[in-house]
Amino acid sequence: MSNKPKYLSTVKAILHILVGALVFAVGVQAFIVPHKLLSGGISGLTLIIYYVTQGALSLGMINFLLNLPVLYAAWRWLGGWHLGITIFGTVLMSILINLVSPLAELGLTQNPIIGGILGGLFSGLGLGIVYRGGGNTGGIDPIALIIRNRFGLQIGSILFGINMMILIIGAIVINIEAAATTLISTYLSAMVTNKMITGFNQRKAMFIISYKPVTICNLIIDKIGRGATILNGEGAYTHQPKQVIMVVVSLLQVARLKAAVEAEDPTAFMVITDAAEVIGTGFSARSTNGVVERVLQTCDPVKTAEAEQMIHEVQMARNEIPVENKKEK
Repeated sequence: MSNKPKYLSTVKAILHILVGALVFAVGVQAFIVPHKLLSGGISGLTLIIYYVTQGALSLGMINFLLNLPVLYAAWRWLGGWHLGITIFGTVLMSILINLVSPLAELGLTQNPIIGGILGGLFSGLGLGIVYRGGGNTGGIDPIALIIRNRFGLQIGSILFGINMMILIIGAIVINIEAAATTLISTYLSAMVTNKMITGFNQRKAMFIISYKPVTICNLIIDKIGRGATILNGEGAYTHQPKQVIMVVVSLLQVARLKAAVEAEDPTAFMVITDAAEVIGTGFSARSTNGVVERVLQTCDPVKTAEAEQMIHEVQMARNEIPVENKKEK
């Protein structure tokens, strides 16, 4: 049982690397190479060397050689499991780039800008698929993961910053037109990568301050179909106790909820902000057969306690609670 989660995460990472690396390789060979554009990360340095040496070495071989120092960084800071995934992703990416090299001869796009846009979309989609599965394909991916782990920055944003330095090198060695077009490609790639990781289904977090918290909470459940959480607060000026309702909704539900709350309590104070990533029942695959929904969708303390007990029983039945905790119960 203990090895199952790690086994499943490894299989998931491998599958995502297979698909993502293929998409990335197609983007490079079909849209970047034909127009002698650049790319980000190690692949950008790979393309610079490839153009300068006029193809004396294959892209895959150059990519693999440049990634050798990165493998050490993966081993040093990310551990054995990440090292294995990095080696697998690096080798697979190098092989796939060579396998799809005939795409560069097809001339799918005639306009370099269109090539840069499509190349950025494909590469960002490919990297996003890889990262979403917990894998990487070598290059500066492990470096980005190290920075993310230490500073909590988004991977796409980290890659964009590093890629800017590589583009400056490309502008000097190749030409400024290719670097400028690649800037568009790199920006699109970073945006798509971030979206793939956090999800395209944008959510909004709403904080509602009302003197009718239970009524508003039930309104959210009945009319919007979402759960809510009541937070205890205090007014900074009056020091009077207040209750804040927190709810996460989709973009389409924002207007409906605003109108419903204003109709029920015109004096209600609402704050609406972006929720970059939402993990939990109703928003991700995690579920406990509807029991969690019962907790989220109740404002009654007694019902909440009953639902929490039901969650505990379900978790025990599924062996989701450690054995020592079961004994205590």
